[in-house]
Amino acid sequence: MGDALVRLRGRWRDLQDSLWLLPAIGVSLSVAAAWSLAEFSPGAGRLPSALTYTGSADGARAILAELAGATFTVVGVVFSLTVVAVQMASSQFTPRLLRTFLKDRSVQVVLSGMVSSGVFHVVVLRYVRTPEGGEDPFVPELAVTAALLFALVAVGMLVFFLHHLTARLRVDVVMVGIREQTLSVLRSLAVDRELLPDQLAPTPPQHARPVAARTGGYLQTASLPALASLAESRGLVVRLRPGPGTWVASGSTVAWVWRLDDPGGVVIDDDLAIAVHRCFHLGGDRTESEDVAFGLRQLSDIAARALSTGVNDPTTAVQALEQSSAILVELAGQPLGAALAHDEQGRLRAVQPRPTFAEHLELALAQPRRYGADEPTVLIAIHALLIDVAERVADNADRAATVRAQVQRTRDAASLPDAVDARMVRAYADAVLTTLENGSRPANVGE
Repeated sequence: MGDALVRLRGRWRDLQDSLWLLPAIGVSLSVAAAWSLAEFSPGAGRLPSALTYTGSADGARAILAELAGATFTVVGVVFSLTVVAVQMASSQFTPRLLRTFLKDRSVQVVLSGMVSSGVFHVVVLRYVRTPEGGEDPFVPELAVTAALLFALVAVGMLVFFLHHLTARLRVDVVMVGIREQTLSVLRSLAVDRELLPDQLAPTPPQHARPVAARTGGYLQTASLPALASLAESRGLVVRLRPGPGTWVASGSTVAWVWRLDDPGGVVIDDDLAIAVHRCFHLGGDRTESEDVAFGLRQLSDIAARALSTGVNDPTTAVQALEQSSAILVELAGQPLGAALAHDEQGRLRAVQPRPTFAEHLELALAQPRRYGADEPTVLIAIHALLIDVAERVADNADRAATVRAQVQRTRDAASLPDAVDARMVRAYADAVLTTLENGSRPANVGE
């Protein structure tokens, strides 16, 4: 059951992040609501005239036709603005933000409301009968009134959408959203051991047999308990090769399996391969569902784009490093590295690789250091990040050594011909080392 839920959750996330799911649900509800209000509408004059539409059938048809046409025109504008926003986010920030914009619940709700409004008007229009052809005129008063109210709500949604879209295109808002989403993912991950040291995935033995990927994609989610249960039921050990967010090519090795007590006893048949694949989900793009490093990847991309020759915006790069600092400070207090699962006898059953603290720190700093080597504000921001992290890891030798190594690499990469700039950056670098020695930052950082 657990392995089926893994793939179901992966597909459900893909549906939630699509632009069509909520509009499809909204259209279905609007059709049902229009039918209900029209079919069960009381006769003319039975409702208070102050609360319902009291005009003629011809007037109702004219109003509904105009509202339907105007609403669908506005829907086209909303879709166009969404596409423009996605293009701007991709070109100015990073292409890895596309999914973030597409899964924005506010955008999905507005699109759903606008499309549903237009469909509601069209469906109600079908029930309005004029005296032409000898038929008795019929105006579903409740349905027409609801259509008018729906149009007002749609206008409000349009105003909200313009405000929301304008705010979402601000780079600082984008980066804060990345930070909050990443921290949410980090806090949702299970903690099953003490803080340190970072756990490394064991190397498969020589007799381990590879399991080939049946499809390609990014590893979006995996269930370690499901892998452990499968391995225990078959007397195996299963070690995944990819970590969260890692690309897996179809036909390449996605896992290794072996027996603890019988080196030659594993046969990789279709049944075993399918069972292993059911314990994880490969998707068409990288998501943050279980991938803490994805947020750091996005922020690092924004910083690198800001430091490119065509943009030359070190302030944005500094802001990206500040948001990365907030993520890394919380990461510094978390157990990181590979996740291991054992059976009741304490024997290893399943392994899922995950990035270590050093790998997260390198991901956040590598590109800003490389592309901002001659920009003192960026180098100072890198050291300010390291000071924040150093306060959390000063009492741990392994992680403190990782921070010291980053300080040395940043010193080696710096290219500052101006003596004043070089002195300022050195002061921040010295402050990182002082923080590691004392456990708290000096009060005169940068002076």
